[in-house]
Amino acid sequence: MAAVDSEVLAGLVAKVAGAYLETTWLWPRRFGLVAPFSFVLADPRATRLDARELQILAANLQAKLFGAKGAGEVCLLMLEGDQTEVMRFAAAHADEIEALLSGADDGSFAGRICRITPTEVTSVAPQGGPVDGAPSVEELQAIPVASPPPAGADWRGIYRLATESFVGATLNGPAGDRGDPRGEGDDPFVLERDLAGLRTVSKAASTTQSGLLFVSFSFSSLVRASVRAALKPNLDALPAACRARLGATIRQVPREPSYGGLSEMLRLLHPYFPVINLQTGDPDFRIDCIPAESVRSVTLALSGTDERRRLEAIRRFLGRKAPYQANRVWQNVANLRSPAELDMCRRGQARLVFGPAVSDLAAAPVGDLAVPFAELPYGVTRKRTSKRAEAAEQLLPAG
Repeated sequence: MAAVDSEVLAGLVAKVAGAYLETTWLWPRRFGLVAPFSFVLADPRATRLDARELQILAANLQAKLFGAKGAGEVCLLMLEGDQTEVMRFAAAHADEIEALLSGADDGSFAGRICRITPTEVTSVAPQGGPVDGAPSVEELQAIPVASPPPAGADWRGIYRLATESFVGATLNGPAGDRGDPRGEGDDPFVLERDLAGLRTVSKAASTTQSGLLFVSFSFSSLVRASVRAALKPNLDALPAACRARLGATIRQVPREPSYGGLSEMLRLLHPYFPVINLQTGDPDFRIDCIPAESVRSVTLALSGTDERRRLEAIRRFLGRKAPYQANRVWQNVANLRSPAELDMCRRGQARLVFGPAVSDLAAAPVGDLAVPFAELPYGVTRKRTSKRAEAAEQLLPAG
């Protein structure tokens, strides 16, 4: 039971921390989940990082895990050092983490270590050392801290590169939308979340005037006949007048999906969604495995923190144009985080793109809107003018 609870807790921590980092740790900063409870963060502009920035994350986790007056306490550890040391820290034994959380440091890790709670930040190594990069007031004002999105900010703009314009928006859903390789088949709340997304999209379609609106459904959940049966009455309830603007994404589609299983999913969705998209984390997705002319597009959802691997995945995916063109299927790329990734999609002639490098999260979907490519990401509220240009990395095991 303890193992199950630990897995559930790790999933919750990953969801809350990932949502916070996605809206505040914007490129050229990068982040990624590398182990249960552990994130790698990188800022190519900084020589040192301010541990106090992460107090808000600690407070968010505190509220989610224990409530406003809960008895538990969330404590984060931040190690700042080179890549080898950071990854070694990610694999640290629980006893080592416990010792550091208690404030003890035996020199096992080379780098600066800070202990972070919702109420204080202290330096564990060196003892009593600074918890930030000691910037001046002027530097702090110049370093952009992304404004927190308004309540209910759940939409990402979808951008068409050829016309340099937004054509609609997609709900920024669970980790599966962002290329998480783990399946969702054993998660009992997947259907509940997908239904909530369906209601949100339906409401948005009734209150906005233009643009496609996409909602996603889990492949590993939708493959079950019982889930499809539970979903159908909710699809029937979609307003007929809005359906022309709706799109459905089946997320976490494996490289070679079952022809029969996928056909059943498409048979369910086609009467309600004129545009259907398959989202996969595999750049070598077998486009020949899907029924002819059954989907409009296949989207590669990027994941991980290694930009070279991410760029290579884009190159491989967009390099396989012939089978997609033969099937008249668009190639899209999701979860773009850097200008380099966005530029590779432009040069590789991706059809649609979205992610933090394309637009901020927004409380309402963007409709049809022309925005020059050079001005992306759309919706940035503050320009980033920091002159600190050296790389720094930190790892956060949440305790």
